[in-house]
Amino acid sequence: MTVVEQTLFGTQSFLQFTLEARPVLGKPSAVLGNQVRVELWDNGVLFFKPQQSHLASSILLSVGVHGNETAPIEIIDQLVNDIFAERITVKHNLLIVIANPAAINARCREVDENMNRLFNADFTADNSVSDERQRSCRLMEYSRTFFDLKAKYKFHYDLHTAIRDSYYKKFAVSPNASELPITQQQFALLSQWGIEAILTTAKKNSTYSNFTANYCGAISFTVELGKVKPFGENDFSDFSSVITGLHAAISGDKNSMAATNVAKRFSVTGEVLKQTDVFRLCFADDIANFTEFEIGTVLATDKNYQYCVTESGERILFPNENVAVGQRALVIIKPED
Repeated sequence: MTVVEQTLFGTQSFLQFTLEARPVLGKPSAVLGNQVRVELWDNGVLFFKPQQSHLASSILLSVGVHGNETAPIEIIDQLVNDIFAERITVKHNLLIVIANPAAINARCREVDENMNRLFNADFTADNSVSDERQRSCRLMEYSRTFFDLKAKYKFHYDLHTAIRDSYYKKFAVSPNASELPITQQQFALLSQWGIEAILTTAKKNSTYSNFTANYCGAISFTVELGKVKPFGENDFSDFSSVITGLHAAISGDKNSMAATNVAKRFSVTGEVLKQTDVFRLCFADDIANFTEFEIGTVLATDKNYQYCVTESGERILFPNENVAVGQRALVIIKPED
């Protein structure tokens, strides 16, 4: 353990300190031997500022929005350890966010509310709402502060794992305009990371990546890295390309990896909302994300409604009939080519 870690976290790692939910008073700070300044903004919110920050981009890496999605948490834990050990030199403004410590401790997706539906700029934190809603409000404030820094580019990668298997194991969702040159560059970069599919959507919603794209001016992605597994059961060899890519991104090094494939492109064409408690999905729990259905297939039913496939090529994504009433229970996507 380094002197800087001891200054900020005592005898614990950043992750251990975060999960103990200790109050953070002020913004404790220290400077690494490579002159990178480190500030602890809150429990689970860690800021790194390089010496030449006026030349830098700003990169937000968030994990743990859903507490049972452990692989991204373990990846970021190791990355932070490497930064403190100076095996990686941070060359860009970097904000690390472990979003939902309470759900991580409880080993569950959410405690009271799905945090990835709570990044709504109109929400305010008060004592009448859930802890997750209060936390999301603070994270929105920190994200605005971070992305207000002068930077060449602004990037946000919100790392997740999916509830069910996927035909494309690693995929990303982008709320940004896909025709922008910088967005196209990011698509190529994600292919280098081993991302197999990229979905674009113009629909605004209350996910973390949508918030930073629409209110902070970031090029943002929700990045799915496989299927949910308990702590200790993730095979890091499955994430080697992603880990290498993250290291290259924050250190300013060019990623020398050649993309093994060009990510397949999809567009979000619709969403199915759960309108009542009798909502049901009409396919088996083991049907994978990106599965295509024939025209006329009934995918979901509700009290006075059913959703049928109406166009050739329609596929499913993120099916979950257990969401709260009023929330999205299914995404409909189609290939772009």
